[in-house]
Amino acid sequence: MKKLMIAASALTLLTFAACKKDAQKQGEQNVRAGVLPNGSTIPGIISGNVELIENGTYYLDGKSYVTPGGEIVINKGATIKGISKSTPAEASALIVTRGGLIHAVGTVEQPIVFTSNNGTPAVGDWGGVVILGSAPCNKVGASIEGIDLPSLPPGVDVQYGGSNATDSSGILKYVRIEWAGANVSDNNELNSLTLGGVGSHTTLDYIQVSYGRDDAFEFFGGTVNASHLVSLNTNDDILDTDHGFTGTLSYVLAIRRPGFIYADANGIESDNDANSSSDTPRTRPTIEYATFIAGQNSAFLGTLNAARFRRNTGFNVTNSIFMGYNNGTTETEGASGVFTGNVVHVFLTLGAINPLTNETYIHATDANADIQLVDPFSLLPNFDPSTTTVGSGKGCNPAFDYWFLTWTAGL
Repeated sequence: MKKLMIAASALTLLTFAACKKDAQKQGEQNVRAGVLPNGSTIPGIISGNVELIENGTYYLDGKSYVTPGGEIVINKGATIKGISKSTPAEASALIVTRGGLIHAVGTVEQPIVFTSNNGTPAVGDWGGVVILGSAPCNKVGASIEGIDLPSLPPGVDVQYGGSNATDSSGILKYVRIEWAGANVSDNNELNSLTLGGVGSHTTLDYIQVSYGRDDAFEFFGGTVNASHLVSLNTNDDILDTDHGFTGTLSYVLAIRRPGFIYADANGIESDNDANSSSDTPRTRPTIEYATFIAGQNSAFLGTLNAARFRRNTGFNVTNSIFMGYNNGTTETEGASGVFTGNVVHVFLTLGAINPLTNETYIHATDANADIQLVDPFSLLPNFDPSTTTVGSGKGCNPAFDYWFLTWTAGL
């Protein structure tokens, strides 16, 4: 009997081990639930709850999709490294689809970091983070180009938008995204953080994007609000809004420094869509308490406008500071909106929003001569405005609470 029991136990263990091995093999592609061990590769499809441990290190090897009913929970201090791929279509990226959730909550002392896996990182090493929701946009059946490459897994839908303005895709708080923006197809790069049809019950707060090849933050439709955003040395636009985005972006700090490549780079760029249509909802971002800093004594090659509004977009920009761009504000192709209480410095063309309301436009060879932030161009900068100049009460730090310290990197 004892021998029989031992044999039965051994058979049970062998069966369990075989099942476990099969489950692990399946889990490489589709994980339904569980805590991923430190050092794991994030699976290609997440259809249940997957958790990344505090201070753990994880890898994105190609595209990972969080599908409807799935949730990825990323605990404080976790690092997610995007692996560079040999072909653009395979670029590593985390994509939260409609009905999926992300819960990524770091802290001031332990932010969550998405970065490159390369020992010597470079701009565009990996794709980026994409979140798709069901909030209104002005395009039907829209999708983010390139995130379905090289082929879309069966059952995965990467369209965005819908009718639920209060949709929630989860939360990103105290998160850094670095070295993203890989090419996903010819002349098409992912943004560091891409939001498509994301709803107002999603939380985006304290997010830094650094060294991205394309835009820092791009909003395709949706109603989500975002605050305490930082961009460092982004190649293209800092804030880009399209396809009916109507959210509010508050407390933004954007810095460009010498030694980096910039291309068609604006502080703000906004379009209703590529065709200047009157499709609704009309793109109309609200941007307040932002500071955009570029060159000190001359504009960097490849930088264009402090703010470019075009193609029938609306806009509402208040209490913000723009400095160090060649050109100021442009309003073309049916764009119209509110631009008030701002300070704009340029090296070349002032530009203006019509009607001009309570604005200060400055043409000077020193970007800070009139605005007089304490020390915005040093490697240990101080962005405080003087209380007696045109920058007083404006920009990213009006309350002097230094929200951008400690959790960020490279400022």
